[in-house]
This record gives sequence, C-alpha cells and structure tokens, in this order.
Amino acid sequence: MRFTEHLSELRDRLKVVAYAFIIVLLIVVMFPVNPSYQVQHLNDYMTLQFLAHTIIASFLQNIVGYVLPPNWSLLAATGLGEGMEIYFIAAILVTLLICMPVIAYEVYRFIDPALKPNERQLVYPFVTATTILFVVGVAFGYLVLAKFLVLALAPFLTAAKISFQIDAASFYYVVFLIIGSTGAAFTSPVFIYSLIRLRVLDANFFSRNRVVIWFVLWVITGLFLTPDGGPLLDMVLFVPIVLLVEGAVFLAKRSVKGDKSTPEASATPSDVLTCKHCGAKVAKGQVFCPNCGQAQG
Repeated sequence: MRFTEHLSELRDRLKVVAYAFIIVLLIVVMFPVNPSYQVQHLNDYMTLQFLAHTIIASFLQNIVGYVLPPNWSLLAATGLGEGMEIYFIAAILVTLLICMPVIAYEVYRFIDPALKPNERQLVYPFVTATTILFVVGVAFGYLVLAKFLVLALAPFLTAAKISFQIDAASFYYVVFLIIGSTGAAFTSPVFIYSLIRLRVLDANFFSRNRVVIWFVLWVITGLFLTPDGGPLLDMVLFVPIVLLVEGAVFLAKRSVKGDKSTPEASATPSDVLTCKHCGAKVAKGQVFCPNCGQAQG
C-alpha cells in the first residue's frame, strides 16, 4: 500500500471510532438510568431537569457517595459553569470507557495488513485482554486509589485545622485522572506482550534492563498517575503495574520460544549455530542471540 492509502485507511478507522464515540456520548448524556423516567417526565426535557437522572449524574453521585467522606462538602469555586464543565468531562470519560473495545479493535485492524497469518490470530485476544485490563484498572483506580487518596489526606487537613470544604472541580478532576490513568496503565502489559510476540521488541531487553524499567515506571506513577497521594499511594499503584508487566514479558517470552515460525525453530540443524557468549542456539544469519541479546558478528 502507498502512503496515501495508509492515510485513507487510518481516516476510515478514525471515522468508526468517532461515530461510536458520538453515539455513546449522546446516550450517556441524554438518556436516564431508569428508562421509564423518559416517558413519565417528558416535560423535564424542556427544562433540562432530566440531567439529574442520566447515566452521568448517577456516575457523579456514586463518586461522591463512595469516595467523599460524610463530613466533607463540595463547593463550586469558579462559578455557575463549573457544574456543566464537570458533567461533560465525566461524560467524555465514561464514553471512553465504553468505547475502549472499539478503539482497541480499530487500532489492531489498522496494523493488520503488516501482520503474518499466525500473527493475525492475536487480534481478538488483544481486544479482549485490553478491554478486561482497562476495566480492571478503572475499577482499581476508583475502588482503591481514589478512596485511599482521600483517607490519606484527611489527617493532614485535620492537623492544619482546615475545614472539609473542597473545590468540586479539583475533587472530580483528581478522581477522573486516577480512574483514567490507572485504566490506561493496566493496559500497557497487553501492548508489551503484543510487541514482543510480533518481534518488534526483544523480551531479553526487559530482563537486562529490569531495574531501569522499574525506575521509569516508578517516576511515571509518581508524576502522572497518583497526584497528591505521596509515596505510599505511588507504591499501591506501582506494585500491580510491575507485576502485570513482568507477567506479560514472561508469557510473551514463552510464546515466542514455542512459536514454530521463529527463525531458530524453523531452521535446519545445519543452519543452527551456537552463541559464543551464552551457548544458546542461534539461527544462521541472525544478528543477535535471542537468549542473551549479544551480537554474533
């Protein structure tokens, strides 16, 4: 395919994602949680009172009821428009959560022409694993991290004699950031597994640079994923992400070794050499050892 054809296909894929996003956004913004409400209270659509009964309103009420302690209250610090801003940002977040399977599928279908037949079998496991891990990450961020953040900061407010009146936008945006970033972070092992499985990355790269990778993950966790939570909250998110990444590398390494299409597996005995550094089998013409990663030249 020419470059313009790739751009045309990318445009078509983005159209599908955009259409799905718009449809889901309208549903979560306009439709009430209880379908019978729409029929029984048609007049509320003229006065916008139906907004208090939509999926987004229920989502925001659940956040306040679960995360916010009973003696805390929210204030609109920036004016009357703050509520509308929070509402639509929450709608965008919920829409992204719902559309994640579509996004993952379209991303993988875009790179499908470059894949071999055996590699195309990864499409549906990729979409499924991405969706499941994203949902698990969102649930972990909402049920564990967001609640832990409030509980961890409450004693400091008490010690400083600060009243529990919190800026509504700041509260919601921190919760949204934790939910979205944790969901995205939990999907990273799927991409790592896929890149190793497609031989874009070498699994031994992670083994040789484990300490550096862990440090980078710690920095990313502290700076972008857990705002205002301190090192303890960073650790609560850092540990499961490291475990997921290590698990993805382990599974990908085993999968690549057992793949009949690898150069060393398909080579004849006369084409198999021995690495002079570690003694592992290396296919003739292969530049780097698949075991230790050292150059064979």
